[in-house]
Amino acid sequence: MKKYNYFFVPIHQKTYLTHLIHTLKKLSNRMYKILAIAWTLLTLYLSLISARSASEFNLLDFVGFDKIAHLSFYTIFSFLWSMSLRETNTGKNFVLFFSVSFGILMEICQFYLFNGRSFELYDILANIIGSFLGVILFKKFIN
Repeated sequence: MKKYNYFFVPIHQKTYLTHLIHTLKKLSNRMYKILAIAWTLLTLYLSLISARSASEFNLLDFVGFDKIAHLSFYTIFSFLWSMSLRETNTGKNFVLFFSVSFGILMEICQFYLFNGRSFELYDILANIIGSFLGVILFKKFIN
């Protein structure tokens, strides 16, 4: 007979998060470096393509989705870089500086490249929050 907690969820399902964290820890730094570089290149591409090309990627066209996408991309960005540098001394502070700087630089490039994209302070704010969130997730669950 299954045991249930007060949310009526089988107790063994709590171990899924533990299993996921254990699996994430098992991947090598090299693999995380490859994933982080690939994610950085994808972020760079999506940040600098023309507005017309970017509109083709807009799957859900509602207010705020853009900010959620920025937050998500930079959360993953800083998490992957944190994982790839987890055994070095540069670590979290470097990742945070790099991720925030990269997000600001992408917005500045959008302003100066005249590709139909615009500079938005709220995008920078979403990038910064995502950067902090990725490092916090790393510190809380991995480190």
